[in-house]
Amino acid sequence: MRKRLCCAALVFTLLLSGCGAIGDVVRAPIRAAASTETPLAPLARRTDDADADALPVYLDGLLLARGVKKEDAVYVALRPLCAHADVTMSWTGDRARFTLELGALKVEGRAGQEYYAASGRYVFAPEDWLLRGGELYLPVNALCRLLTLTAEERDGALYLGGPVRVMEAGQDYYDLNFPQGDLYWLAHIIRSEAGIEPLESKIGVGNVVMNRVKSPDFPDNVFDVIFDHEHGMQFEPISKGTIHEEPKAEDTIAACLVLEGADVAGECLYFVNPDFGSFWFDNNLQFVKKIGRHNYYIERVNENAATDAGTDPAAGT
Repeated sequence: MRKRLCCAALVFTLLLSGCGAIGDVVRAPIRAAASTETPLAPLARRTDDADADALPVYLDGLLLARGVKKEDAVYVALRPLCAHADVTMSWTGDRARFTLELGALKVEGRAGQEYYAASGRYVFAPEDWLLRGGELYLPVNALCRLLTLTAEERDGALYLGGPVRVMEAGQDYYDLNFPQGDLYWLAHIIRSEAGIEPLESKIGVGNVVMNRVKSPDFPDNVFDVIFDHEHGMQFEPISKGTIHEEPKAEDTIAACLVLEGADVAGECLYFVNPDFGSFWFDNNLQFVKKIGRHNYYIERVNENAATDAGTDPAAGT
């Protein structure tokens, strides 16, 4: 009887031991699965250019790298260019945001922001950026601004022209490099005409002002274009007094981007909010596009187009 009890105890002990082993086997895959998932958790580190096409990139005739073409936008890796030009570079970030250092220039981007902040300057970048193989790829237009390059896409390749130089920056850059008052009044007209509009619409308003500055048919400086009343008040915020409203941060950034050359309106010289009437514009001008709430126009090529005896307004609110 005692022997049977000992045997039963031994069997019971072995069963408990076996259960413990089985428990370890069950838990082990859970731990392994958790450790496998951890590196994959940051979504930004996954490749986000699976449908992109490779594009050879040349700098001054030398094949340096392969860029990426995706949805008609071209992206180029920074590292090969910086290494070629002996420009120090480092970056951190993901698909949500990044911080890039190019020598003394600090560049910051945020997804959906449509521009990069660069040590007091702003670079228009509606295409955001790409991550590929752990490297940062910037849209070619933004890259050319940052490294003062030219770019031409032809014959299935991208040709960059140098030399590579990190762009000049500084908190007072716009005050020192543009006529006094340009940034101030551009920001104010953008605020009063497109304050509740998206960034593209703000830039469009600024484009029209700068196009008029360049046109022989309008005054040759920002202030006089905005306050022009030769054929009637050109911008409604002047008559309403809203031109003096304090610009918000994005209004001023949009003005900076316009001065930097950001262009969404092409050669348009007129815009209007059709909700407030667009009869004169539709009958005397050529419609080009709609941006936000505004319709944009150029002069009509047909000189015999019907005209209206009214004034020649520039914009509605």
